[in-house]
Amino acid sequence: MKILFSLLLLFLVSCTGYSIVEIEKEGPFLVQRVIDGDTLVLNTTEHVRLSGINAPEKGECYYQEAKDKLSELTLGKEIYLEEDISNKDKYGRLLRYVYANEIFVNELLVEEGFVKVYDKYENDTKKYSALKLEEDKAKEGLEGVWSCSNILENCLYVGSKNSKLYHDPDCKYAKRIKAENRICYKSEEEVKGLNKSDC
Repeated sequence: MKILFSLLLLFLVSCTGYSIVEIEKEGPFLVQRVIDGDTLVLNTTEHVRLSGINAPEKGECYYQEAKDKLSELTLGKEIYLEEDISNKDKYGRLLRYVYANEIFVNELLVEEGFVKVYDKYENDTKKYSALKLEEDKAKEGLEGVWSCSNILENCLYVGSKNSKLYHDPDCKYAKRIKAENRICYKSEEEVKGLNKSDC
């Protein structure tokens, strides 16, 4: 039976012109919910983390735009998935390249500046080089997230008026503080009596 299937697969590939990669896509699946700019939920209840990219977190510049774009491309629609080098991330989410209506969603999000390439996982991302090429163009054109000014740039530490904690400017918690609550500390003197986060 396996030999017959393999022969049939080989015949289909040679006759249709489709590559093996096209055949190996999983799906179709229906997208039931979009959590943010790089995570969605399928009709199977599986959570999918779009591989190779990193969208802004809630409270960060371009968070809502990235989430809205992923929703526009996938919510309520059928998608196909392609597995990356690792099958799942540490939270149990499927790591996948997503295709909707012949659009390579991960790449489009990078190309239009909705997300950045996740450099931390360069060695675990098989399409890393292709995504980086698109990111370079978006960066050069100051598209989307690349147009966000770094308002934390001149801060030694960052805190919230609602908390006694302070953070390094590149800490994920610092980036999530709403603009109206954010405090920019420019010296060690200013943070005396406060607690530094473990970020």
